[in-house]
Amino acid sequence: MFRLALSLFFPVASAEKWAVIAAGSSGFWNYRHQADSCHAYQLMVKSGVPAENIILMMQDDVANDSENPFKGQLYNKPGNDSPDVYKGCKVDYSGKKVTAQLFMDVLTGNAQRAKGKVLKSTEKDTVFVNFVDHGGVGLVAFPNGPVLHVKELSKTLKTMQSQKMFKQLVFYMEACESGSMFPDLTSDGKILAVTASNAKESSWGTYCGDEAVVKGKSIGSCLGDLFSVNWMQDDDLGKYSSETFRSQIQKITKLTNKSHVCSFGDKSFENEAIGDVEALAATESMDVARGSVDTRDIYVNQAFWAWNNAAAEDKEAAWKKLVQVVKSREADDAVFQSITSKACSDVNKEGCQKKLQGDQNDVKEVECHYNLVHTLHQHCPASESHYSKGGWNGYNMKYSQVLANLCENQELLGKNAEQLDELVRSSCIAASTGSMAPLAVVV
Repeated sequence: MFRLALSLFFPVASAEKWAVIAAGSSGFWNYRHQADSCHAYQLMVKSGVPAENIILMMQDDVANDSENPFKGQLYNKPGNDSPDVYKGCKVDYSGKKVTAQLFMDVLTGNAQRAKGKVLKSTEKDTVFVNFVDHGGVGLVAFPNGPVLHVKELSKTLKTMQSQKMFKQLVFYMEACESGSMFPDLTSDGKILAVTASNAKESSWGTYCGDEAVVKGKSIGSCLGDLFSVNWMQDDDLGKYSSETFRSQIQKITKLTNKSHVCSFGDKSFENEAIGDVEALAATESMDVARGSVDTRDIYVNQAFWAWNNAAAEDKEAAWKKLVQVVKSREADDAVFQSITSKACSDVNKEGCQKKLQGDQNDVKEVECHYNLVHTLHQHCPASESHYSKGGWNGYNMKYSQVLANLCENQELLGKNAEQLDELVRSSCIAASTGSMAPLAVVV
């Protein structure tokens, strides 16, 4: 499927083809993100993108992790004949270099700051961007440094437009609430974004637990993400029908049945014919939802699976890790309970907290949300069990919605943006120093 999409976006022989691929996580329990990204790299090469025009950034700590049963290898699907997607996967930026700032610099061609490969595309060229990782309302994660906020991504894409860096750009984003990341795309901006979920829901990992078995061995981590595996495995099958890009999105939407795939921006490409090819027969038999898990719950599910399947001598250590994950989630819940309690101090607290925790406001007060997001990253404790380097992690990013709700209810709360920032800061510092008072949970 995706090879055909590329043929749509790369129709002119004289035009250059470019791709930027980013995995925004680290740690073995995020195996699926780096497997997704290496698989995407392989497809870019097969689709005719020159290797020198592919820029791949990821922590690159999973393939050789001590927990990996196949050292130096990564697999994106189960089975005895599953290909090693890490073989030939050329990583341009790894380790501490992989940040949101690097991602923006690469996309905007800022070689001086990136200190490595960057996009050098022109207005004649076509660009494919693929991001895979954790996310929340108005943000996506990177393994080092602060998160990437919707404000920053919007500015980056506008910079690319003003610098005339593409003829057409397609952006595939795999992350929870990824539908919240493209509010400024226009119908004639030559950018089409396709997201794994809408702005109000999680995306899903797949091939998890008992389904994550390759060549007879349990991997111990999810192999892929449902949306990503859908568009990539369909391409691997090599059987297609004559279709438009619109029909491709519809097929991905149907197969990604745990969340709502969305598309944004310039859809003028969607009705263009792709070409006559074989009937799409094999796609219908794909069962990529096997072992699917809500991304928010993947860590606790994997910890339980590891304990349940551990050998007798490893049970105690596996149990301790499961308890650590559960306690980390409870600590995150307590932080946001504290934040909403303080925010509602001058109004009807019970009704107010329910509103802040239950509403699904869009991010309209962008500066307010941006500041709260970065305050929380800087001052809240990092979760070791979630591989986080700052206050945000794969579980608590769901609470980015709460920060959006705070910003949209300043008048109701009787607090301005600066006061909201201070109460987020104080709650985070209390959590970091262990001085947070126990709070009753609002249900």
